[in-house]
Order: sequence, then structure tokens, then C-alpha cells
Amino acid sequence: MDEARFRRLALALALAGVLHGLVYLPFVRPHRTDDTKSYTDAAHAILDGRYATPLPPIDITTLRIPPAAQGALANDTFRTPGYPLVLAAAGGGTSAASKAVVFSLQAALMGLSILLLALTARQVAGPRIGLAAAALYALDPFSKRYVGLVLSETLAGALTVLTAYLAVLAWKGASTRLWAAAGLAAGALVLTRPLLAPAVALVGLGAVLAPGVARLRLTRAVAALATAAALLVPWVGWHTAVTGKASLSSFGEGWNLLLAAHGEGPSRTFADVFHDRAFLTDFLSVHRFAPTAAELRSDRDAHGRYLARADAEQRRLAEDRYRERLGDEPLTVAAEVGYRGYFLWMAHEDWYQPGSGVGLLLLRLADWAVLGLALLGAGFALVRGPGPARGIVLFLLVFTAVNALHHVEARYSIPVRGLYLALAAAAALRLAGQVRARA
Repeated sequence: MDEARFRRLALALALAGVLHGLVYLPFVRPHRTDDTKSYTDAAHAILDGRYATPLPPIDITTLRIPPAAQGALANDTFRTPGYPLVLAAAGGGTSAASKAVVFSLQAALMGLSILLLALTARQVAGPRIGLAAAALYALDPFSKRYVGLVLSETLAGALTVLTAYLAVLAWKGASTRLWAAAGLAAGALVLTRPLLAPAVALVGLGAVLAPGVARLRLTRAVAALATAAALLVPWVGWHTAVTGKASLSSFGEGWNLLLAAHGEGPSRTFADVFHDRAFLTDFLSVHRFAPTAAELRSDRDAHGRYLARADAEQRRLAEDRYRERLGDEPLTVAAEVGYRGYFLWMAHEDWYQPGSGVGLLLLRLADWAVLGLALLGAGFALVRGPGPARGIVLFLLVFTAVNALHHVEARYSIPVRGLYLALAAAAALRLAGQVRARA
């Protein structure tokens, strides 16, 4: 396939993805979730020249903030600034005009993601697979829902594919500048979604393993990690100054681990675990660390320190619970981890759907088919694929493993869905070729 035709088709698929995302706008109501306010509050804080947000009546740990302290400013260490910066550039993400800008930008980012996926897959496996991956991503309905939500998934998805594209180009082009650009993209990705932090390490590892003499490979790895650090170190420094602990986020890892440790899995849903007395005892126990109303009013760091301490305590309780259960019922724990790793990729669980019947079965069958193809594609890549293909598979495997140890939601995989669908597309074309060869 000649270059001009490939680019025309890739651009057409990107445009189809943009329109696909915009089509859903009237059907996504409301255009926010429980997480939206924490993003828009941070965006408005940036517009006000600070990174401090007003304390709500009830915080993320379900702590009731004393009335006298409600509305007091607290330095924000919960939301990394990647997506809030985009919202701030669009006016804050709360007014009708600002949301129109946000949704237009997110539709464009979806189109960019599809185009970059086509280019990435072509570099790794050829133009046919590049276009097949882009077509599957353009048709995928689950990722398009997030075009019309004030959430970070679409931005994170674009940054994920951009990081992969730059890393693949760097691997093939042996360019220190490209490795530095890949590191910068990975840093921006982590500032948007801290859960994707392994991307930075894998970009650095890719630079070390790429073809070339040892000294040059080390130089490229240093360049990649340095550009990522240029974005991440200031944020970690801010977090450390506020909470006293070096981390990417002050709260979230502990309670997600706690939910998993208490048995979220095939026989116990999130709701089952969350309302279980043993879990609630652990989860609510951190309220004893809460600062007083006077401390919250006078010290903007007080709430951030509380969140960091609460997160550390919930993580400790989760690890204790995991150790106890691994001693008593290791197979059950293993089954729960495996189920959560599977559930992560069941995108239909994150979409409006029939409660039962044929419609739900068809959605499940579609997700099962894509998962099966993606696993085949991953296997082909690991056995016979080039270095960049193996790197993408390794990233998705690490991402799945880390998530599987924690509470999962199907939406957590949306930022990496493009890479996942590329593996499925590669396997589908390979199987189709084998069928034609036998016919």
C-alpha cells in the first residue's frame, strides 16, 4: 500500500472516530460523574493562580468536614494537574461554553488517538494491521462515551498512544531526541493518570534494550527518564512539601487495595464489599486521624497530610488482610485476582446496557471475542514480534497485573484501549490470512 493511500485512509478513520464521539454527546447525560468535581475544582484553582481547592462537606474518605471548615482552602494533592490544566485552558469545565470547548477538544483527541494508533501499528506490523487497528478503535463505542464526559480518560488515551508511537519511532530510528520525546509524553501521561506510572519505567527500559552500543543506549535511557522527571519531579516535590511523603497522589491506592483484599471478585461485587462490616471498619478507621476544624482553617496542608496518612493506613490494613487470607484461602484470593484482571477488559460493564437477555449476551460475546483475539495477538507478539510489539504487550501485562491486585472498574482500561484493540486487530488479520491460505 502506497503512503498517500495509507494516510488518506488513516485520516478518514480518525475523522470517523471524531464524529463517532460527537454522536454520543446528546445521549451522555449528565456530562459528569462523581469524579468530575475534583477535576473542575482543581482547574478553577489553577485559573485562580493556586492549587488549593475548597473543602467539601464530605471528603473522599467519607469524613464529614466540620461546618466551620467547609469551604476552607486545602492544597490539592489528590488530583495530579494533567487534566485540570487542560480544563483550565478550556475555561474550567463547568460552564456550558467551557464544556463545549472541552468536548470539542476531546473529540479531536479521540481522532488523534486513532491516527496515532494507525501510525504506531504500521511501524510495528505493517499498514494493513495499522488500518485494521484504527478501524476497530474508530468503531469501538466504549471509548467514545468519554468524549462527552468531563473526565481524564480521553486525554490519557491520546497520551498513551502518543507515548507508544514516539517509543516505537525511537526504537526504529535510534534517536536520542525521540527517546527524550517519548519520556516527556510518558511523564505527561502519568501527570494525567498516575496509575499508568509503569509507562515511564518501560520507556526507559525500551531505551536500554533498543539496538545500539551500550553507551548510546544508556544515554538514550537517561534522556527519556530526564524528560519524564522534568514533569514529574515538580509535582512529587509539591506533594512531599504538603504531605511529608513523596508520592504521585495522596489518596486512592490504599482504599482500592483494601477493597480487593476484602474479597472483591466473582462472588462479591464492589457494592457487596463496600457495605460489608469488616471492610467498613477498616475503611472508616482512618477518621481518627482527621484534623480539627481549627487546623483545617489555619493550615492548607492539614487535609493533604490527613489523606496521605489515611491512605498509608488503609494500605497497611489491606496488606495485613491479604497476608491473612493468603494463609487461609490462597486459591480464593488467586481466583479473585484473576477475575479482576479479566473484568478490567469487559468494557460493556461500563456502558449503558440491557440488564439481561439477548442484548447483554451479545455485548458479553463481543467483549469475550475481543479479549480472546487480544490474548492471541499478545502471544504472537511475544513469540515472533519485534521489540516494540513486545514492549506494548509488556506494558499491558504490567497494567493488568497492577490493577488486578486492586479494586477494578472496566473504565480503568479505557486509556489503554487503543493498544489493546491493536493486538486484537493483528490477531484477527493473522487468523483471516491462515483461513484464506487453507481455503
